[in-house]
Amino acid sequence: MRFKRILLSTIMLFSFQIIAQEEAERLKYGLDKELCEQNLSIYIEFYKQKNYKDAYKPWSYLFNNAPKRTKNIYLHGPKIIKDLIKNLDDQSRLTPLIDSLIMVYDQRNVYYKGKEAYVIGMKGADMYKYKKTTTEGLQASYEELRKAFEMAGNESTASVLNYYFMATTKLVQAKVLQVEDLIALFSDLSGVISYKEAKLSQDIYNAEQIEELSVKEQKLLKKNKKELKTLGDVKTNLEKTLAPHATCEKLIELYAKNFEQNKDDVGWMKRAAKLLNKKECTDSDIFFSISEALYNIDPSSSAAANMGIRSLKRKDFEKAEVFYIYALENEPDEINKAQYAFRLAQTYGAMNKNNSAKTYALKAAAFRSGWGEPYLLIGDLYAKTSRQCGELKTEFLKRVGYWAAIDKYEYAKRIDPQLSTKSNERIEKYTKQMPSKTDIFTEGLIDEATYKIDCWYSETVKIRVP
Repeated sequence: MRFKRILLSTIMLFSFQIIAQEEAERLKYGLDKELCEQNLSIYIEFYKQKNYKDAYKPWSYLFNNAPKRTKNIYLHGPKIIKDLIKNLDDQSRLTPLIDSLIMVYDQRNVYYKGKEAYVIGMKGADMYKYKKTTTEGLQASYEELRKAFEMAGNESTASVLNYYFMATTKLVQAKVLQVEDLIALFSDLSGVISYKEAKLSQDIYNAEQIEELSVKEQKLLKKNKKELKTLGDVKTNLEKTLAPHATCEKLIELYAKNFEQNKDDVGWMKRAAKLLNKKECTDSDIFFSISEALYNIDPSSSAAANMGIRSLKRKDFEKAEVFYIYALENEPDEINKAQYAFRLAQTYGAMNKNNSAKTYALKAAAFRSGWGEPYLLIGDLYAKTSRQCGELKTEFLKRVGYWAAIDKYEYAKRIDPQLSTKSNERIEKYTKQMPSKTDIFTEGLIDEATYKIDCWYSETVKIRVP
């Protein structure tokens, strides 16, 4: 009896394996392998020629009958269908084609998993493009884009961020959503954009330090540069759209009005604190209240950083130091660690603990390569203490610190071109305070290239003759 049961189980298992193999074969080749391969060859050839109209029929056969023949079915499908939509003569075919386009994304996530959020984002973006004329279509695209954003977070593409915001804006205009919903979304999207800009800038900087990039690395560098530019455009669009609704005065009024009913809502408080911080509304009582309530409920690194800002505004530097150290020690992400280390460096600078300020500025730079702000701060520390370093000494010694400062400003703009304006303003200011040509001659340095400064720091700097 036991033998029969084992035999039956073995037969059933073998049968299931055969069925599974047959199903896999059907999904890859359909019911007619030869016909499948013919259609694949024809569609690929037309696709290479950019003859999307004639590629559609053989492509459609594969999509419907052999959905796992190749991933290219899903990579090429949207382009083929969009070209048909663009050149459509018979408008009665529009809706079926749009439905087919959406099905491509859905089916891709069934048969080729691993990039679900990315694919849902593309689906939502295309739904917005082709269905935004109706409220129902807008809401459908909004839901898909929201889902993609929630799944991807900081990895969301610029396209998803852009279309998600546009869909929300139109739903506010249609009175389906409230302005408060748009403001909350702006806070979420701004945080992701800032993070992605920092990460992409770092990746681009690191790639450009490599003498010879592979073809794959060159493509990635080009892609990252394009994405960074697109993010800048998206950010401009977001800020322009929200500008009338997101002044400090309006934000403070909005959050003060809604604080009591939301003071136990961590998500609401995080968005509020983030946006008040971004808009530099951190002197307000409501920012202090939100920061404290958020930290008490959820003492995360970001909440501690908000408390650090709150303490700095109140000139309670010792508390700010404690909060920023906590934020730094409890943050796993290096882009965020860079920001917290930089804030801590600023705090030490305000406390005149210059060595500590420089140490943490350099830590910030190490966490995020290609970021120039820490070097601007070090330059400011050198400039601020230049005359102190030369106290009771010659006028020359009181001014050499400005050389050190200018060296840092030059370096900051070299690695981070976005800081060129800030750097040049400082360079212009402190060039006027450098040692004079007479002082340099008197010190016997007129023919020298460098000079070693020994102060609270030690730097070998370039001699700059006015």
